[in-house]
Amino acid sequence: MTLRGPALAAGLLSLALLAGCHGFEPTVKRTMSWDLRCPEEKIKVTSLPAGGYQAEGCGQAALYDCSWPEGGTRSCTRRGAPAAKTLPGTGF
Repeated sequence: MTLRGPALAAGLLSLALLAGCHGFEPTVKRTMSWDLRCPEEKIKVTSLPAGGYQAEGCGQAALYDCSWPEGGTRSCTRRGAPAAKTLPGTGF
């Protein structure tokens, strides 16, 4: 039996939703690991009710805000972290 038309679309949508169910937790772990030099396996991530994520590990804690722009990659930024340095007027 093969899926066609609406059944195929519904199946693909279901798979996409299931794949995204883990949210930003892996991205938060990866970002905190880089920011605070803590191995990912030692980091615990909690989703906050008002948005954002709390990450704890290696005796440290940080809050992260995450985004996933259309066509882009997931990224998380630590709250209170200094802005990335750029060259004025270049976007780099």
